[in-house]
Formats: sequence, structure tokens, C-alpha cells
Amino acid sequence: MTPLLALASAVLVGASDFLAGVVSRRSAPVRVAALAQFVSFALSLPVAAAVGADRVTTGDAGWSAASGVAVAAGLTLFYTAMRRGLISLVAPIAAVTGASVPVAYALSRGERPGAAALTGIALALPAIAIVSIAPGRGARTAGADPVVIALAVAAGALFGLFFVCLAHTSSDAGLWPVAISRFASTAALSALVLALGRPANGAPARPAAGAVLAIGALELAATVTLVLALQRGPLAIASVLASLYPVTTVMLAAAVLRERLTRLQLTGVALALAAVGLVSTA
Repeated sequence: MTPLLALASAVLVGASDFLAGVVSRRSAPVRVAALAQFVSFALSLPVAAAVGADRVTTGDAGWSAASGVAVAAGLTLFYTAMRRGLISLVAPIAAVTGASVPVAYALSRGERPGAAALTGIALALPAIAIVSIAPGRGARTAGADPVVIALAVAAGALFGLFFVCLAHTSSDAGLWPVAISRFASTAALSALVLALGRPANGAPARPAAGAVLAIGALELAATVTLVLALQRGPLAIASVLASLYPVTTVMLAAAVLRERLTRLQLTGVALALAAVGLVSTA
């Protein structure tokens, strides 16, 4: 059940990230993230209440809140990276980094994945390097911008921390960790929006309400399936399979935006996805 739930989360996250990346090119990324998280939080309350819980401990609440802060920061960086560069490059970089963090954490706690998983981890950094330095053509090469790469890597590290935090919650808490996480992410992003204030050159376009609702709903569904996967199986397995979301994102970017990569860039993306797949055997 854990692999199916984690893969379902990957599909949902990939669709959400693609839509958010498109919307973030017209609107302030942090505002898009804040509104989507608010929608996700609002929807999570009736879902958590309907499922119920045996007990929500202080530890559950603390780890859930920490996961919300981590994902808030990660989404801000991720949406910014997708606004500046190619979605089909940013997503795999963030995914490989995000998949490696929980595995490294598991290793530090004594878990020992198989040789294939270790090989996947070893492939992650070369994959990021190939994607980063690959030449492109014309104006569509923004994905190779070092700033974009740094933003994607940082976002991935925060997403990995999000996995680790949620893995510390117990199944007795039901889906309340999702609601608490979304409350924390909404609060953090709302505070950031207020702190940034109105840009000097005028307010950016407001994101369409329908798009925000769709992003929030997809993110909620993805987090619910992820929490269920983490509650039922090992952190390494659930987190790396959930990190396969670039497959969905890249396919949508190619089909809808007609994004095209050079052969070397495609090799880097393929290597990144292969790394995630190998890590999933842990």
C-alpha cells in the first residue's frame, strides 16, 4: 500500500507544481503559495475531522508545524525558480535533492538501504551538475541559470525536511498532522507576504481564483496520500517514490508549454529521474 500511496502523491504533486509554476510566471510566487496553502488548510479541516484521531500528542503537533514551515519556505523558493527558469529542469533538481535528504537521515539513524539505492544517491549530484551546466538554445535556457539551480536545490532540501518531519507523526493522529502542517505553512507564508509588502513597480497580477483552488486541492490530496504512506511504511521508500513528481511535471510542461530541452539536458533529467528510481529501492 505504501508504494501506491506514495506514487499517487507524486502524480498529484506533479500536477500541482506544474499549475503553480505557470501561475507564478504571472503573479508573485509567494502570494500564489500563500493563497494555495490557505485553500489547502481550509479543505483539510473537514477532512481531518471526518477521519478523526485516537490521540494527537504535543510531539505530533510540533513535528507537523515544523513540516509546514519547511514546506512554506520550500514552495516559495520552488515557485520562484519555476518563474525564472524551465519547469522541466527545476522540478527534477528539487526532486533529487528532496529524495536524498530523507535517505541521508535514515542512514544516519542506522538504516542500510541496498546497493541499488546507494547507487541512486551517488548519481544524484552528477545529475544536478549535468542539468545545471547543459547548454541550451535561445531565451529558453533560463533553467541553466546558477541562481535557478541554487533555488531548486534549496527548495528540494526543504521538501526533504518536510518528509522527515511528517514521518515523525503517529498514525494515532489521523490526518490532523496535515491540517496542522497546512496551518503553519499558511501562517508562515502570510507573514512573508505582509513583510514583503507591495512591490515598488506596482502589484503583480492576481492569480486566478480557479487556479489557486485547483493548486490547493491538489496539494491537500498529495499531502494526505503522503502522510498515509509515511504512516504505513519506511520513510526512505515513501519519500523517494513521492519524489517522482517531476515525471508528471515534465510531461505537462512538454505537452502544454512545448518546452524543449537539448540532448544533454534530457540526459541530465533522465539521470535525475533514474537516481530517484534507484533510491526508491531502499
